[in-house]
Amino acid sequence: MKKCLQIGRPFCGYIARMSAPSSGKIWGALWVVYIVWGSTYLAIEYAIRSMPPLLAMGSRFLAAGLLMAAVLALKNGVGFLRVTKRQIPFLALLGALLLGLGLGMLAMAQFNDVPSGMVALLISALPFWIAIFKAIDGAKTSIWSWVGIAIGFIGVGILLTPELSKPDNGNHIFWMFMVIVGNLGWALGTYIAPRLDLPKSTLVVTCYQMLLGGVAMSLAGFIIGEDLGDLLNATFSSWAWWVFLVLIGSIATYTAYLWLVSNAPVGLIATYAYVNPVIAVALGALFLGEKLSFTLLIGAIIVIFGVFMVVRVEAKAVASPNHPSA
Repeated sequence: MKKCLQIGRPFCGYIARMSAPSSGKIWGALWVVYIVWGSTYLAIEYAIRSMPPLLAMGSRFLAAGLLMAAVLALKNGVGFLRVTKRQIPFLALLGALLLGLGLGMLAMAQFNDVPSGMVALLISALPFWIAIFKAIDGAKTSIWSWVGIAIGFIGVGILLTPELSKPDNGNHIFWMFMVIVGNLGWALGTYIAPRLDLPKSTLVVTCYQMLLGGVAMSLAGFIIGEDLGDLLNATFSSWAWWVFLVLIGSIATYTAYLWLVSNAPVGLIATYAYVNPVIAVALGALFLGEKLSFTLLIGAIIVIFGVFMVVRVEAKAVASPNHPSA
């Protein structure tokens, strides 16, 4: 029986009941997801130091999508990538919501000096929004999910409070809220994806999502005045981090994640939702000199605890034999 994991990053795929792999392989793949996805905020920060943010992220996903398409075509034949005319608008919608809006706002916020650790903590609220969308759609929501959501939003409020109290900080606050808007877009895309007419292969969905999302971000970059010449003339360091984002951050880690979805318990996979922001905050402090204020640490602990509660409750619901397939 196929069950969709509707928490954390989108398009988790369908859980196939397979022979249990060794715990070493599972934890190895899980630490790849922990460390690499937690480090992408740092990688983005370094990449956009000399690259226009939207063109950098748009070209990143265009490159990753093309590479994935080439590998899938070589392995399974070009026909494996075929999609119907009806599916193309849905794939474009998801690419725009998840990557265009979600990661586009993330990159723009970091470009406008919002600390990478703060961005990661705001992004970690994703399970809250998905749980709220489920409740709006009429799904039965556990009281503990609501408690976790409430706790998490208190933590987000604590994170935002110091910024709101600073004078002449309107631009900074604006981009912090835009990260939240982008996260809402990501959550909406995650929630509606199982209800759309999409290709059966999760890899094919991901491939088109990256291609179309990359197009959306690149077009948005040109519309707001970003220059392709600035991208091409970026420093070697920025290009090195861009390559890391394409090969490791997008392709290798997502492959590890899909392998986990088919081989590891749902609750264990979901732990990345509260490990990633911890790694992002730590890396921001170590390599970018981002300050770990008492308020940030308290807010981070509260947000991550809220995420922990929601993710555990939702993971148990997905794992339940009575949980319907999406």
